[in-house]
Amino acid sequence: MGAEDKFDLIVVGGGPAGLTAAYVAAKAGLQVIVLERGDFCGSKNMFGGIFFTNVLRQIMPDFEKDAPLERVIVRRRWSLMTPDGELAGEFRFKKFGEPPHNNGFTVLRSKFDKWFAGKVEEAGAMIITGAVVDDVILDGGRIKGVKARLEDGQIYGDMVILADGVNSLVAKKLQLHKELDPEDAIVSVKEVIALPEERIRDRFGLTGNEGMACEYFGASVKGALGSGYIYTNKDTISVGIGGTVKSLTERKLNPNDGLEYFKNHPVIAPLIRDGEQKEYSAHLLPDGGFDKMSELVTDNVMVAGDAAGLVDASLFHEGTNLAMESGRLAGEVAVEAKAKKDFSKASLSAYADRMSDSFVMKDLKKFRKLSRTLEHNPHLFEKYPRIMEEFVRDMFTVDGEPKNKKQARLLKRLLKEESIFGFIKTALAARRVII
Repeated sequence: MGAEDKFDLIVVGGGPAGLTAAYVAAKAGLQVIVLERGDFCGSKNMFGGIFFTNVLRQIMPDFEKDAPLERVIVRRRWSLMTPDGELAGEFRFKKFGEPPHNNGFTVLRSKFDKWFAGKVEEAGAMIITGAVVDDVILDGGRIKGVKARLEDGQIYGDMVILADGVNSLVAKKLQLHKELDPEDAIVSVKEVIALPEERIRDRFGLTGNEGMACEYFGASVKGALGSGYIYTNKDTISVGIGGTVKSLTERKLNPNDGLEYFKNHPVIAPLIRDGEQKEYSAHLLPDGGFDKMSELVTDNVMVAGDAAGLVDASLFHEGTNLAMESGRLAGEVAVEAKAKKDFSKASLSAYADRMSDSFVMKDLKKFRKLSRTLEHNPHLFEKYPRIMEEFVRDMFTVDGEPKNKKQARLLKRLLKEESIFGFIKTALAARRVII
């Protein structure tokens, strides 16, 4: 494409952040092009399973009419796994089964992102797939567009929104995004396993289109710093694990071997029994949190979604809504910049300012110490689950021994493995993470 084909906005990446930005800008009348490296939007995108739709509901209130949603999440369960058991807690609310469903649904990204891309095209944006963007076009020191691996690979535009994932090539070249350290990157692998709908309902205690999210810590990744998960879809379940690159490397644990271990764990195996593998995927996720985020703005450029490091890895495990909020705000600022014909860093900094006031930054800031706390307390994934299992198992063993005698003996044994000071130190560290 030549300079005469200049767009108002170039969006790099056709995931939730990029598609949201493109939708907002195109609906406002901007000439928008989305460059997606996959064969179609969603072909390379992968996540656990819950798509949080609070932002989507803002920009597209009627999305539930035809969006390819799998199940409504009404039940969530968290488990602390040991090598052969678990200690778990959960909640289930009937109210979440009623509109607006707590904005929590399971989806399959290959279906959902393709649907969302169709809505973006209906809004007036152009989407080109199979387009890897390697660099920007500079003219007199100013960014005038991007260079893509296409026959006519020179794409010109006033503004660029980089939403092309954790390894954004262009964000790195512009020094907006640094190479992630091994402790700040998560490798996640997932299988989609087919099971009949009725069997899914029976195994997970569901009715109708209810869905469940199960998240597993402790020994789920053989004691590595990470977690496992199961999310229920209509007639499949999404099963996967994720662990930091550093932790997996130190333990010489291949992610696929970690997934097989998780699937064969005595807690997990009965839930996926007789299922048929339909998909296998792997993905890299940012885990640096608030302190390791990318720069959000420079002249003519904004950064959104995973490319900016916007993932909340706390117990809430939110990501899609953070990505979409960043895309929505970037799209709105792009519309305003076009109206002013000012695409400078000063003008686009309105995006960074609005992000600072958004739930995205407030939540990331609240949990900013999480990743470092977990990294510095590896016993939370092996030692403590084993100690807790031993205590609970023996206390609930019915053998005629008085409970007070049993309790004193167990406490004495446990304190040989961990001092009171150690417990208090860990509890204080956990308190600083969540309060």
